[in-house]
Amino acid sequence: MIIIINGPLGIGKTQVSEKLVEFFDRAVMLDGDYIGAVHPFEIYDDERIEYLYQTLRHLTAYHVEHGYRNFVLNYVFESAASLARLCGLLADLDGEIYAFRLTCTESEMERRIRSRAVGRPEEPDYLAWELQRFRQLTAIQEAATQEGNLGEVIDTTQLSVPQVAQAIWDALPSRRQD
Repeated sequence: MIIIINGPLGIGKTQVSEKLVEFFDRAVMLDGDYIGAVHPFEIYDDERIEYLYQTLRHLTAYHVEHGYRNFVLNYVFESAASLARLCGLLADLDGEIYAFRLTCTESEMERRIRSRAVGRPEEPDYLAWELQRFRQLTAIQEAATQEGNLGEVIDTTQLSVPQVAQAIWDALPSRRQD
């Protein structure tokens, strides 16, 4: 089983993925932001994005080859085509692929971003950028839902990280434990 967690910057994809992987007896979590942290980094670079997707596919295949069958991947997908591209690359490794898109209210997201910025006075511009980027990505993803699937929506506004992971787990049609 492959679970893909989508959502804007700062929504909690990594923390939820780390918690969700614990639901399996044996699983791998792959974080697209960490795996795709290349320098120089350009947000809208099709070559970089394709490189990331090929790397995710390669890593998943390697883990499958070594006995892993359950995966939680997370990344920001701005279009249905982009998510479909990665799903297509992974399809031959496991036909059971589920995508979820995390959302929350703008006020809750601002609270989360500000709480993460505590103790980082050296980066005051980063807080403003992160808030602006969250708003931008949310608008992009909302608009993109008109063109296709970005994942089953999970509203995280009133949920803790363990509760979000549980909501995703409960939404899975099958819970294979290999």
